[in-house]
Amino acid sequence: MSAEGQRYLAAELAAALGGRLEGEPGDVQVTRLVSPAGAKAGAAEAYVVVAGGEADVAALAAAPRAPALVVAGEGLDLSPLGAVPVARVADTRLALARLTTLLDTRPSPATGERSDRAYAHPTATLGEGVTLHPGAVVMAGARVGDRTAVGPGSVVGEGAVVGADCVLHANVTLYDGVRLGDRVVLHSGCVVGADGFGYAASPTGAVKVRHLGGVVIGDDVEVGANTAIDRGTLDDTVVGAGTKIDNLCQVGHNVRIGRSCLIAGKTAIGGSTVIGDGVIIGGAVSIADHVKVGSGARLAGGTGVSKDVPPGETWAGLPARPYKQWVRGLYLQDRLEEIWRVIKGMDRR
Repeated sequence: MSAEGQRYLAAELAAALGGRLEGEPGDVQVTRLVSPAGAKAGAAEAYVVVAGGEADVAALAAAPRAPALVVAGEGLDLSPLGAVPVARVADTRLALARLTTLLDTRPSPATGERSDRAYAHPTATLGEGVTLHPGAVVMAGARVGDRTAVGPGSVVGEGAVVGADCVLHANVTLYDGVRLGDRVVLHSGCVVGADGFGYAASPTGAVKVRHLGGVVIGDDVEVGANTAIDRGTLDDTVVGAGTKIDNLCQVGHNVRIGRSCLIAGKTAIGGSTVIGDGVIIGGAVSIADHVKVGSGARLAGGTGVSKDVPPGETWAGLPARPYKQWVRGLYLQDRLEEIWRVIKGMDRR
């Protein structure tokens, strides 16, 4: 996160985005990133805005103050805006992501301070510049890497390992034996390393299967608020480097998620499922246990997966099937009445 009051020349922002600069940017210092709607409402400071389409251009044309820089894709007509400086980029979404990093003025949770209301066991190891907020707890034998921040009320369990430059926001719980790589971000309410749902039937009722594995989370993973990642039964549950998991997700025991996956909110992944690299999973997807989802596959929102998905394919529906089959099924379903009338007419003839 950037320090408050970060300022950039419009030309500097264009260069940082790798954009092709059009017009004369001048020497105005940009202090804010705003949406087109925010610009229309009247931004008080010199600002940069990302225009993704004609509606955004119309909103900017109605703004009381022109932007210091407009970031737009090639081909978008910006003539209604007059002589404003423009940075033409290949990917406006990527440009937005980079701008939010450059112009982020939110306070950083990593201050390097250790509150006297935090607790670290004498056998715990804390790296240089570790932040412990009030109510943070680091249990026996745990290791916390350099410049990592442990938020208010968060717990690093016994023997857990947290890498460098990680952020554990408020009320995160890491159970014993969990291992995080570097630059991992866990948002509030995350629970990593709880027992999976495993029981054996017996004449006297359910007998708990104790989960003796752990959880291993790779570098640069981000996990959303109130998501749970269960520990493995015997082997570890694994989340690969660069994967991003949204809020309110459930990752069952023994699951193995590959690198650079994107998993949207309310997704539930059953135990022992294997997900390849670069998989994109939409919101509210349910994946049964012991399923394999191949690398590069895509699952549409609301999909219910009960069998293996081949690499690179896009599936949708409940139960899940290849996207083209699902779309055709919807088309035929919408024509059932018409088809039924034809069949009835054939019977009469």
